[in-house]
Amino acid sequence: MRYIGCKNNLLSSIEEVVRTHCPREGVFCDLFAGTHSVAAHFKRLGFQIISNDLLYLAYVFGRALIQYSHTPAFNKLTELPVAHPSNLFNGMDSYTNVLNYLNQLEATTDGFIYNTYCPGGENVYNRQYLSDSNGQKVDSVRQQIEAWREDGTITEDEYYTLLLSLLEAVSKVTNISGTYGAYLKDWDARTFKDLTLEPFTPIASDKEHAVYQEDANRLIGRIDCDILYIDPPYNSRQYISNYHLLETIARYDNPFVYGKTGMRPYSEAEKSAYCSKSACLPAFAALIARARAKHIIVSYNSEGIMGSAEILGVLSQKGEAPELIPIDYRRFKSSSTGAQKNNNLVQEYLFYVQSK
Repeated sequence: MRYIGCKNNLLSSIEEVVRTHCPREGVFCDLFAGTHSVAAHFKRLGFQIISNDLLYLAYVFGRALIQYSHTPAFNKLTELPVAHPSNLFNGMDSYTNVLNYLNQLEATTDGFIYNTYCPGGENVYNRQYLSDSNGQKVDSVRQQIEAWREDGTITEDEYYTLLLSLLEAVSKVTNISGTYGAYLKDWDARTFKDLTLEPFTPIASDKEHAVYQEDANRLIGRIDCDILYIDPPYNSRQYISNYHLLETIARYDNPFVYGKTGMRPYSEAEKSAYCSKSACLPAFAALIARARAKHIIVSYNSEGIMGSAEILGVLSQKGEAPELIPIDYRRFKSSSTGAQKNNNLVQEYLFYVQSK
């Protein structure tokens, strides 16, 4: 999934810092986990994971990728009689069968996503985040998943596994350039594809992992870890605004939306202090001061709200001689034209300090 700040391209660099300075086992905490790419990487390496993010969208990723470690069995669901011409529940594993069933559901026009975010829906802006057919399909699938959960046909782990597959599928057919803050005026080629849920391979583990959806500065006082990885937002745009459509699909709470882009409202509690120029540095200093971790690694961007000297100053209060490792990195761009193509490289910073 395309996600601002996703650290897929930095995983090897983060792992190198860990291999150089930290133990090869223990508890690894990813405090601003997003799509959980870093947490998932270190789960594969055998660490016990604590992960957290303020968005429910991210919590769904965490429940499916981090807390759950097995292929879903859908024992109760596959026992149900399924009136469907393809007789989907024969001849394949349960997980594939369930996804095939969802992929072949009939579309519905009686759904929030279609009526709010598609041109044929009941919204005065004729929003075009999704094609009509894909928007209707999102509602059909999302309603079915919720119905199974409510009647106890699927477990909580199976519920989050299906939600993750749906969110990934949606991200591949949305009419956006990068984030969901706005939709494109013309239809992108990807929007003509049919929404298709695909399986993912769970990350096997014999350890117990914990996933939270909390303010990081509140959670930090209740957790202990060997390695604390911190990747806070670095600009003023709130993630709940950038990913409001996926957040709404995840929650499926039919919020009162506003404006041309159909933004969902959010409370002060849902805002990150790390997106505020005045609140970011004090919040970061308080977080580091309360952290109970032997090793601390921080990811940040050279164009971020906080400067590298400020971050080093905070970390120096936690341990001696914090390190700064600059890495050339390609800037996230919704689109690149003209001069932008020649100015796409910034520096991603990795900071490391060992606690006193």
